[in-house]
Amino acid sequence: MTNLLRNCEDYAVPYLDNVAIFSRTWDDHLKHLKDVFDSLRSAKLHIKPSKCQFAQAYVKYLGHLIGQGLRTSGELKVQVIKNFLIPTNKTQVRPFLGLAGYYRRCIPKFSVIAAPLTNLLKS
Repeated sequence: MTNLLRNCEDYAVPYLDNVAIFSRTWDDHLKHLKDVFDSLRSAKLHIKPSKCQFAQAYVKYLGHLIGQGLRTSGELKVQVIKNFLIPTNKTQVRPFLGLAGYYRRCIPKFSVIAAPLTNLLKS
């Protein structure tokens, strides 16, 4: 699904057989829906309308809050990251990087910020 919607990654978040689509305006949303539907149709995939939700202001999806054209981390996950115990060894660094890395799209220059911790895992 991720490869199929690669050209829609600025406004569509695929996961397995689910997709969340977010847009800033109604007109953009209609265009984004058409783009995603066209991609699905070209792959001979179908949607089940009874499992769809359209025109939602915000939705919680895979630990993100999506709406108004934005994808942000939910406040609960921000608190989990803030309250994460300071790692003291490699075994503790890995899960922290995994958790923080899941939200890398929400953190500007994440790779630069995380580089020192990532380098710890290499030695």
